[in-house]
Amino acid sequence: MIRITLPIACAALAVALFPASVSAHSAGAFMTNPAFRDPPPRRCDTTVDMQHCAAHDLRVADARMSARYHALRARLRPAARQALLDEQRAWLRRRDRDCIAKGERYRGGSLASVAVAQCWVEVTRTREKALVARR
Repeated sequence: MIRITLPIACAALAVALFPASVSAHSAGAFMTNPAFRDPPPRRCDTTVDMQHCAAHDLRVADARMSARYHALRARLRPAARQALLDEQRAWLRRRDRDCIAKGERYRGGSLASVAVAQCWVEVTRTREKALVARR
C-alpha cells in the first residue's frame, strides 16, 4: 500500500497548479499558492522545493516593495499619486509578461517554473530599489 504524506501531497498539488508552461499564471497567484506556505523548506534542492523557496522569497520581496510603494505614494499629491499607481500597474503587468517569457526558454523542462519564479523575485527586488531611489 502506498502512503501519501502531506509534503508529497503538497508537492503534487504545486506541480499541478504551477506547471512548466506558466503562461496563465501571475506572480500574485504563485506566491499565494497554498502548496508554498511558510516556512520554506530548509533546503532548496528539488524543483518543488526551489519553487517553494522562490515563493517565500517573492512574498518577502513583494512585501518590502509594497511598503516602499505605499510610503512613496503617501507623500505624493493626488496627480502624482495617480501617475505612480498607473506606473505600478504597468510594472506589474510587465513583470509577469517578461518573467513568463523568460521561462518559455525552458519550455518542457522541469526548471521552467523555477526560472520564472526566480525572475519574479529579482525583478521585484529591483523595483523596490527603484522606489527607494525616488525619495
